Amino acid sequence: MMRLAALWAWVLCCGLQAAQAQGDPQRERQSISAERAAADVRFSSQEQACQGRFVVQACLDDVAAQRRTLERELKRREASLNAVDRQQAAQDQLQRSADKARDHQNRQTEPTGDVQPERVQAQEEKQRAHLEAGRSSGDASKKTPITPSAAEQASLREAYAAKQRAAQERRAARDKRLRESTEKPSALPLPK
Repeated sequence: MMRLAALWAWVLCCGLQAAQAQGDPQRERQSISAERAAADVRFSSQEQACQGRFVVQACLDDVAAQRRTLERELKRREASLNAVDRQQAAQDQLQRSADKARDHQNRQTEPTGDVQPERVQAQEEKQRAHLEAGRSSGDASKKTPITPSAAEQASLREAYAAKQRAAQERRAARDKRLRESTEKPSALPLPK
């Protein structure tokens, strides 16, 4: 019981240090790590001391309870630091988004000067040139349509006929399998 009271006093002292260190989360995290390391050493030595006692398990249970209590407190402090970090990250993200939106809005409302009409004119010239090139190539393709020669047409017809024959053979084989499967005797009747 005396150890438990000493542990609580130590935890409260650490809590006061944590409250002082709240301004610097990195320092608080280092403090938690140091406390955890020191507690591990202390609890290990207490467990070794328990091995020399007559009632070993009761002593080990007390040490384990103290360890769990301290670990809960340290995890609570870490969770509060993590929550502060998450909140700060969310605020930073909101600020970046607002800055980005403001910059975008400023770019939209800024006068563009003389550069914009030049760009528009250059773009229109490119489009006209592209359309004229398309018309001239379109006229050439209309004059000379690409059609396969008589030999190519014959080979294409033969390939098409072969595909049709193969498909017809597959359909006939499928129909034959279906007829054979329906002609098989049904299963024996169920006993009554």
